[in-house]
Amino acid sequence: MDEITRIDIPQKNLILTGHIGVGKTAVGRLVGERLGVRVFDVDEEIETHEVMSIAKVREQYGDARLRALEYDLCREAGLIRQAVVVVSGAALLDPRNYRILSGTGSIVCLACDLGEALRRMHLASEKRFRDTLTRHRMVARMRREYAIIERVDILQLETTHLPIEEEVTILIRYWKDGEPGHPRFRYGPPARIVPPARRVIGLSASHTARPADTDAEA
Repeated sequence: MDEITRIDIPQKNLILTGHIGVGKTAVGRLVGERLGVRVFDVDEEIETHEVMSIAKVREQYGDARLRALEYDLCREAGLIRQAVVVVSGAALLDPRNYRILSGTGSIVCLACDLGEALRRMHLASEKRFRDTLTRHRMVARMRREYAIIERVDILQLETTHLPIEEEVTILIRYWKDGEPGHPRFRYGPPARIVPPARRVIGLSASHTARPADTDAEA
């Protein structure tokens, strides 16, 4: 692939979303570093302004306060261009935030298996992840944000077995071209795996068949 630089990127934003643990902040930073563009992380901005974690904001002031902060910062993000905007899946599920951000650029939801997301969170902060309360908060937040995966109108990039450098390259190419040309892109959740029907054998089979045999004799 020819090297893509900042001058190749259109005057619109790349908006990265997804549930906690998928690695959107790390990926966003790498995209920003490679291209030399601004990275605007909504969660990090909230924590900087409030001088506390997202979990603490929710615990002390409630969801209403958190939603208001997210909305204000999404409006701020809507004023910038040619930047990487990182926003949580829960924030993007708010129609007001979705309307603002979708009008500024292309939204990509980073997706991965839940087991892989938990592994990534453990690697990112093993000490914090060992704390029972912290782990409980992380899992609870994941459940809230996982609803973004069910949105069929948002482009998703499957990252479960994708090296982060390759992920960054794919996203930069998409940002430049505006077309999801890679096979790991999709719309909507992954196809659900339906296990094959189990054939009833042995004693269970005879018990299942007996009512039909009785009817036939009658």
